[in-house]
Amino acid sequence: MTGKKVVIETVPMDQLEFLKGKRTDFESVSEMIVARANEIPDKPYVLFYDDVITYAQTNEGANRVANYLKAKGIKKGDVVSILVMNSPEIYYIMFGIQKLGAIAGSINFMLKGPEIAYLLDDSKPRIVFVGSEFMQEFARGYEQASHKPGVVEVVTGVEHGIDLKQEKLSDILASYPADEAIVEQKGSDPFLLLYSSGTTGRPKGILLSNKGQLSVCRAMAGIGLVEDGDVMLLLLPMFHTNPICVWTYPIAYCGQTVCIRKTFSPTDFWPSITDYGVTILMGVPAMYNYVFYAIDASTIDRSKLKLRFAFCGAAPLSVELIRGFKEKFNVEIIEGYGLTEATGVSTVNPPLGKRKPGSIGVALPEQEIKIMDDDNNEMPVGEKGEICIKGDAVMLGYLNQPEATKETIKDGWLHTGDMAYMDEEGFMYIIDRKKDMINRGGENIYPREVEIALESNPKVREVAVIGTPDEALGERVKAFIIPTEPGSLTEEEVKEYLKDKLAKYKIPEVVEFVEDLPRTMTGKVMKKELRKMEQEKQKK
Repeated sequence: MTGKKVVIETVPMDQLEFLKGKRTDFESVSEMIVARANEIPDKPYVLFYDDVITYAQTNEGANRVANYLKAKGIKKGDVVSILVMNSPEIYYIMFGIQKLGAIAGSINFMLKGPEIAYLLDDSKPRIVFVGSEFMQEFARGYEQASHKPGVVEVVTGVEHGIDLKQEKLSDILASYPADEAIVEQKGSDPFLLLYSSGTTGRPKGILLSNKGQLSVCRAMAGIGLVEDGDVMLLLLPMFHTNPICVWTYPIAYCGQTVCIRKTFSPTDFWPSITDYGVTILMGVPAMYNYVFYAIDASTIDRSKLKLRFAFCGAAPLSVELIRGFKEKFNVEIIEGYGLTEATGVSTVNPPLGKRKPGSIGVALPEQEIKIMDDDNNEMPVGEKGEICIKGDAVMLGYLNQPEATKETIKDGWLHTGDMAYMDEEGFMYIIDRKKDMINRGGENIYPREVEIALESNPKVREVAVIGTPDEALGERVKAFIIPTEPGSLTEEEVKEYLKDKLAKYKIPEVVEFVEDLPRTMTGKVMKKELRKMEQEKQKK
């Protein structure tokens, strides 16, 4: 490597004002939660609409759940799963599970019966906590699964007519003791089981460790992100790695507050920020895109605006949108990068340092990142390769899949499957998923390269590029475009626009204008679905 790399300067934990008088070294995340409940018992940890829940109250709820689980024979290493809508109850359940050294398993509440059945049989949870909203679909999965766990219902008033529960969470919180239930744990012990989105096949269970999560907590505290009195807005679904690993635990480590919303709502977006004094926000491109185009900036009460940082991850964000958001709302969006296999976050544009729009930033403290080729050789500056990560944040492995684990972690390096290049200062730029690469007549085309070129067109609101099967060339390039105004663009205009921006073979041969794109719950475009749709069309 040549040139001087930018390294995020970190402040030692004992010099951070908001950590003065607080313990900063832990073996487990449960130890951390208990410590904060003792040190700042009356400090609000959760704001949830009209509810204000302190650190002490959060810990008390977790102890009641832990004592219930203990009474049911749950012990260290057991899996107990959660299928619950965004709410403070998730913390009582998750922290309660983890106090016993058991593993909290998160289930995506968008899954259908057969998918739930697969997760039950794969992870074999002893007990599952299920929200009323999801009980009907869970019952379908429960019926199809060979493994039949105990069921606790988190009652929310949604009628479903299913009688599967052995207990209600409200009864557990009312009747079980709040005595401290924490058991001794090691940093290497698993504490969380999250499932991949399954974009490349069956979802894989990802086991994360206490030491990995605590590494992320220290890194997030030390980079200048947090100040005393911070309120972080959680909008993304809490079965996902970002709200849990990147924010829930680090904000607790820093002794600050989270504001939980059930889901993202465009009309609630700015009122949530101003009414609750939100200072930090995490979103995804689809969310920022919608807010940018749909919200009138003059409707925001700027006198109440305390927002310092708006972060973005999960998918690439166009440079034009970053600039537009700054101009329209005077809010800077900071991009980072992470994946569940590395506890949710691995790079960030330094909040208090040099930032480069369009880049995913530089390596987070306590993580080493290299761009490598297929033979594990580090690529020179500016050369494309695979993002590979080393450090405590890397997962313990895939549940029940030793071969897949070996393929992904080689010599301690996590091979992410994401393609990028690094500049001379160490800033990284995502090119694409390795598996999304298009092979057109022997020429490799990264869809993201085509998307970036198209995003610079003011008439393009959003775009997704895929390869479609072709007998002669193997694949052809196709672009799905959401125009800023319906009917404002033609296929010919798109191709003409790209003529001086891309090599001829990279220009989409087919353009389809759409109103929306298939997405995951975190706003990531599901290119697998787009490819499937194209294959179905070709069969007809």
